[in-house]
Amino acid sequence: MKILVIRIGRAGDIVMITPALQAIFETYPNAEVHVLTSPDGLRVLKGFSSQVSKLIIHDRKSLLAFYHVKKIEKALHDEHYDKVFCFELNPRFSDLSKRLTDNSFCIDYSNESAHYSRRCLDAVARSVTGELKDYWITLPVHDDARMKARAILAEEGITDEMFVVALHPTYSGLKKVAWRRTDNAARLWPAESFAELAKLIAAYSKAQGLNIRIIMDLMPDEVATGEKIVRMSDGAATMLVPPLDFERYKATLERADVLLVSNTGPMHLGAAVGTHVVAFFGHIPPSDCAAYVPDGQNINLVAASKEVADITPQEAFEACRSFFPT
Repeated sequence: MKILVIRIGRAGDIVMITPALQAIFETYPNAEVHVLTSPDGLRVLKGFSSQVSKLIIHDRKSLLAFYHVKKIEKALHDEHYDKVFCFELNPRFSDLSKRLTDNSFCIDYSNESAHYSRRCLDAVARSVTGELKDYWITLPVHDDARMKARAILAEEGITDEMFVVALHPTYSGLKKVAWRRTDNAARLWPAESFAELAKLIAAYSKAQGLNIRIIMDLMPDEVATGEKIVRMSDGAATMLVPPLDFERYKATLERADVLLVSNTGPMHLGAAVGTHVVAFFGHIPPSDCAAYVPDGQNINLVAASKEVADITPQEAFEACRSFFPT
């Protein structure tokens, strides 16, 4: 059997389909699985499972994206897929899945109140007889990546025995042009708030005789924000800007004991590697896109009625304090 899965999206979007991918692997253990995805999807799913034998990349940001889909469609027809699962939100791709096979299963666009990962699982469930058990987001972390992460932390004097709090103050979609993205301000927690939170955590660590280190693992274009937080926190936060390495980044998130982050891709990545996460939400409801984990496991949500910026540093501190050592 040959199966195609379709999801074009950013890293967090791809993490959210990992429960459905697990369901497909276990439901069809002998199937050859191909995934039509994005460059971010390649990073997330590379090495995810040996059952994924091909990753087909479509860059929707390309100026020739429309024509690229047409070219890909011909190649997909030649694969003669037995089943196609379309988890893409763009109806164009659900139409494509139906042209590839009569056995296509797409997410329910009408059920917007359900979590996106749940809707993907429901699409898989429609392909089988009987009930499908629940699955949760997950990503593998490899030992060589853990060694790289440990070495980078050691350069800052952070040992395995220390309690590590990671802050992620920005997100990769921030620089999208306004006509494609209108919720930037509502998703971001201000650098000033991250800095004040870092000072609260540092003061608590000192008062309780703990050894808590606060880090930010950032990309080069995020350095200005990181420097601002370091300065305003009086050095309570440490900024890391190591060479770009997605596998190493996952390992650093796994090493963190707590991750504080807005509703962004790193929220899903952190939860998928088992890290405690405090996630900030504004007007976008957590019911649709919070990290898909069992109830009460590893996640504290802090929601504002309008914008993430309305959440106070004290509220964020209280949300993460339950994860601190006693």
